[in-house]
Amino acid sequence: MKTGPTSSRITEILESSGFRYELLENRIPIRSAAEGAAYWGIELGATAPALVLWAQGRFLLLIVSGAARKVDFRALALEIEVDGIRMATAAEIREQFGLNPGQVPLFGLGLPTLVDRRLFAYDFVYGGSGDPGKTLKVAPEALLDLNEGSRMIDVPCLAEETGKGERACEAG
Repeated sequence: MKTGPTSSRITEILESSGFRYELLENRIPIRSAAEGAAYWGIELGATAPALVLWAQGRFLLLIVSGAARKVDFRALALEIEVDGIRMATAAEIREQFGLNPGQVPLFGLGLPTLVDRRLFAYDFVYGGSGDPGKTLKVAPEALLDLNEGSRMIDVPCLAEETGKGERACEAG
C-alpha cells in the first residue's frame, strides 16, 4: 500500500514552490464542496474537490470546480481519449494511497492530473490537504505546476451550480 502525502509534506512542497497558500484548520469535518463553501464563506466554484478516477488500468486525479455538480464521465472519457472512466472506489483509494475519499490532497499523489478550467476564475481555490482537519487554500496555477502530467481541461458536467441554483450544463 502506498501512502498519501502528509500535510507537513504538502507544506514542504508548497514552501519550495513559491506559490501563495494557507493551510486552514477546520473546526468541523468538511465532507462536500457545498459544506466547504458554506464553512469558508466562498463561492462553490472556488472549492476544488480532488477525485481519484480509474481508467484503462491506471489511476488519475481529477480536480474539479465544486460548481460542476455532476461530472459527465462518459463525455470526460471521450475528451481525454480513454475507453472508459469511473470513480475509484473507497477501498481502492484506501489500498493504493492510504486515504479515505474525503482526504485526497490536491497534489502529491504522483498521478496524471486533470484540472478543471473553471478553477482559474479564482485567485485561490480550496481543497484537500491530505489531512481531514485542514483545508488547503492555494493559487489554482499550483495545481498544474505541482501535479505530474497535469493538464487543464473543460470538465464536462451534467449539472452545474450557477449561484442561482442548479441547472443543466451547456452542451459542448
